[in-house]
Amino acid sequence: MRGLRAWFWRLGGLFHRERSDQEFAAEMESHLQLHIEDRLRAGMSAEEARRQALLKLGGLEPTKELYRQRRGLPVLETALQDLRYATRTLRKNPGFTLIAVLTLALGIGANTAIFSMVNALLLRPYNFPDLDRLVRVWENRGIDEGADARFIAPQDAADLRSGTPVFDALTTYRCGDFNLNAEGNAQPVLGCRVSANFFDVLGVSPASGRAFTAAEEQPGDDQVAVVSYGFWQRRFGGDSALLGKVIQLNGRKHTIVGIMPRGFDYPVPMELWVPLALTPAEKMDRAKLSVESLARLKSGVDAAQARSAADSVSRRLQQEYPTTNLNRRTEVLPLRRELYVYTLPLFLLLQAAAVFVLLLACANLTNLLFARIFGRQKEIAVRTALGAGRWRLARLFVTETLLLSCIGGGVAIAVSFWSVNLLRTSIAPSWTMWVPGWDGIQVDRTVLAFTVFLITFVGFLFGLGTVLQSGQLQPYTALKEAGRGPMLGSKGRLRSALVVAQVMFALVLLVCAGLTAQAFLRLVDVYQGFRAINVLRTEIRLPEKSYSENSQITNFYDLVLRRSVSLPGASAAAVVTNSPASNVDNETTFFTIQGRLALKANQSPSADLQISSPDYFSALRIPLVAGRVYSLADNADAARVAVISRSMAARYWPGGDELGQQIKLGAAVSTEPWLTIVGVVEDVRQNWWNPTSRPTIYEPFFQAPRRSMVFLMRVSSHSEGYASAVRDVVRGIDDQIALTGIGTLEREITDSIAIIRIMGVLMALFGGVALALSSVGVYGVLAESVARRIPEIGVRLALGAEPRDVMRLVFGQALKLTGIGLAIGVPIAFAVNRAMSSLIFGIVSINLYFLAGFTFLLLFVAVAAAYLPARRAMRVDPMVALRCE
Repeated sequence: MRGLRAWFWRLGGLFHRERSDQEFAAEMESHLQLHIEDRLRAGMSAEEARRQALLKLGGLEPTKELYRQRRGLPVLETALQDLRYATRTLRKNPGFTLIAVLTLALGIGANTAIFSMVNALLLRPYNFPDLDRLVRVWENRGIDEGADARFIAPQDAADLRSGTPVFDALTTYRCGDFNLNAEGNAQPVLGCRVSANFFDVLGVSPASGRAFTAAEEQPGDDQVAVVSYGFWQRRFGGDSALLGKVIQLNGRKHTIVGIMPRGFDYPVPMELWVPLALTPAEKMDRAKLSVESLARLKSGVDAAQARSAADSVSRRLQQEYPTTNLNRRTEVLPLRRELYVYTLPLFLLLQAAAVFVLLLACANLTNLLFARIFGRQKEIAVRTALGAGRWRLARLFVTETLLLSCIGGGVAIAVSFWSVNLLRTSIAPSWTMWVPGWDGIQVDRTVLAFTVFLITFVGFLFGLGTVLQSGQLQPYTALKEAGRGPMLGSKGRLRSALVVAQVMFALVLLVCAGLTAQAFLRLVDVYQGFRAINVLRTEIRLPEKSYSENSQITNFYDLVLRRSVSLPGASAAAVVTNSPASNVDNETTFFTIQGRLALKANQSPSADLQISSPDYFSALRIPLVAGRVYSLADNADAARVAVISRSMAARYWPGGDELGQQIKLGAAVSTEPWLTIVGVVEDVRQNWWNPTSRPTIYEPFFQAPRRSMVFLMRVSSHSEGYASAVRDVVRGIDDQIALTGIGTLEREITDSIAIIRIMGVLMALFGGVALALSSVGVYGVLAESVARRIPEIGVRLALGAEPRDVMRLVFGQALKLTGIGLAIGVPIAFAVNRAMSSLIFGIVSINLYFLAGFTFLLLFVAVAAAYLPARRAMRVDPMVALRCE
């Protein structure tokens, strides 16, 4: 306690120092006078009395200095002195300070901006309590169906809930669109039917009102709803009396009983929730994977243990119910990793590129600092000669580099708020609304902590590097030669190594930038044949209550298609289950080929399944390869037919005899009817993350109707002008049906590949920065080398060397450093090229032309950067150079 009081007393001594010094000086003078008077009374002379009094007190100035040390905190005072000196030094060198701050701001700012995305999308996509205990649970049928097909059978979910000791709770849900009837107009609403314990499993309670009760899970008692905060604000203007009000969803009245907190919209981007009221038959169903499932693990249980427990239940169900559960396996995935298959490769690549930019910036700034040490050799030598030790110089240089790093980091943080907001808003909300955590991309406490860590790390790194280099200085040599001499020793080798590293990093970043830009252009070309600007797209979902029969569904869509295609300028109208570039995976199905050996369910071939009306192929200009496409005559009363994609025909009928063959959806024991293949069409790449076009089976809509379809219409002029006309057509048939996401197919395609465009822009920016920093690094090293070697160059010229020999010397050094960097960078860039090709969904392919092109570009930049130093070396006057000696 006494030591703490002493520390606070010392801290207080840092303030009001002038007044304290004056008071202490007065006190010392008083003591001195008393001692003098005592000695005068003892008979001493005035001069002797003063001398003896000073001896008694130990001298005034030493006593004052000892008092100051005991009164204050010398370490802190020295640090403040170093900080003031560093500030003056940086202010006296505005050019160096500006370049250093901008270099650091680029490196730290790039990492701050990208880490804010990584933090929101990968580390914390959901703001739920104990997020690591939340897992997605679904059943795998033995084929890769994508993240959009993670479903489970209701009865299997019930068995998992009761048969495994690893879950605290397990909930099921089913999402889709609702038609909200508001003042006579049908409006689309994203909603979800959920079990009563849905919100409890997530650990989130309504901000107002209540959640659902178990009794409301029964059919007929489920006419209640909980709405999101955003839905409450947008649709009801934040009405405080909303609870208890009745709204009409899909033709049924629902009472609003709760409002969720701001920001809650799971599964994104739901606007309201109603009870999942399954009939007894639906609850007992094991055949259809019709619901999604979410579970909360017990404390201390990890995902691997849960997966093992769920797998044992799956094996038991396979034995007990082989007809429905054969070859099914239960998958368990932490909720935070729900979309890792898409987000992890993209954003880790961007983070790696940002780290490369930071390393480039550090190498460049290190070269700048070493150049400053060269200019400050006399200062360092004088400090060392006057007794400054390694630790004292270390504190001085670390303080200076930390100040520089803090200024650069402050600029980076200020710019990061703007750049992060730009990144968050640069992609259309129609795409980002489906990405968990996108709205949470911001410079929050975690991002700021990361940035502060970078600032501190970089500052200490530069400071220690400067200390190590300054420690090699010999004071006598430095004072005698004033810093002249050839660039020899470890310092020259280190700076050259930094330039080599810059060239290597620049090559890797440029190759990554080129590949990403190429991938974006390739994706644009994939959908170019659709001429999508002339295609109107919208989604239509029919309520089950009003359209329970297939005849009702086909009659509705038949009227929509007939009336739409009769609009002036319309050439084709069609419906399809999933349009290209929707960012949704196609439904996947097993199929059986007639006449071939029956296989087990998980060994049967699989393909994407698309159900469309006849004009779908003409609406999107999909070429017919062989046979015919189906027509209106292929209706419910006609023989069942199918059209397949070219890749499917090539894989399963390489001899070209696919026409007339029969296939059946499902395994050999399936009760589905046989479909006769009547045509082959060109492949269509569904989404940007699909490496290639998957085999696809097309069924006629009028033989296999679905309630939810995507409507497409090709027109002769810009298609957005037809939106109101199509809306009127649908309203004229059923005013309870709402259109969702109406717009051009071109906008859908642009939004779907926007993330690749953003990646391309960022990588191009990083590549440009890398190119600039590497050229500056080469120039800086060569310029200093020429400056240090002026006496040597003067001797060479005096002995008869030609100016072109001097130029060859400088260019040779530039090409040597660049060549070593490229020799290291080319295999690394090739490895990165292959990694990008394998990780990023096949949209990036190995391109040796890019590698060769950027290699020659960096060689050209190195030669250009060497031109000015070489020209300066050629103009050295031998007399002036030798006079310096």
